[in-house]
Amino acid sequence: MGSTINMAPFVTCLMFTVVCLLIGGSYGEHSLDRRANVVKRADNDTYYNIYTKINTLEKYVINLETKLQTRTKLLRQVLKSVLEMDSNLGLPNKYLKKENIPALKKNAVGFTTKLPSTTYSSTSSIIRGSPILYNGGNAYNGTVFTCPSPGLYLFDVSLLSITKNNGIWIYKNSQQLTLAWAGGDPQKNGASVSAAVWLDVGDQVYLRPHRSSLYIDGNSAFTGVKIN
Repeated sequence: MGSTINMAPFVTCLMFTVVCLLIGGSYGEHSLDRRANVVKRADNDTYYNIYTKINTLEKYVINLETKLQTRTKLLRQVLKSVLEMDSNLGLPNKYLKKENIPALKKNAVGFTTKLPSTTYSSTSSIIRGSPILYNGGNAYNGTVFTCPSPGLYLFDVSLLSITKNNGIWIYKNSQQLTLAWAGGDPQKNGASVSAAVWLDVGDQVYLRPHRSSLYIDGNSAFTGVKIN
């Protein structure tokens, strides 16, 4: 009986120790599992963050490439326009080569003539020109310019006169275009006027007095030229 009583505390102590070991082992396992999960989660977060940054960087690079392509295309268009402009600006040099000048002179249409000192007594008179200083295309015969080719033409008349309140009309066929009017002091009268007009082949342009008794000084002039 005595030995049984002495064994009881030892058995109790042994059982307590086993229970503690079991509890501790279970806690340890849970603790290890928890730490493993934390490490795994941390690894996953790190992987996710790196992937996100790489993905963002790739999108940025793609966006940058798109912008670069757009700017390159724009620069090419600008360069093309500049080259075309430069080419167009270079055209006169091509056509003004020495060997091409005779053809240019032959095809040029225009004239300049002085108006001789004369007094015109009728508004139906056509004002004469003499001497003719230039007559490209031979379209001006000393009184009338007859259009040799369709296009836009510019005409100008400069009047010097001692007649007061009178002037010169530029006519197209039977139509009055513009009037060079001289008024004021009869000792110092001067006037000029221009007219841009489209002409077809055969249309005629000439000058007439606005009123009768128009005196024209010999330094007056009449000019016409095809501009397009």
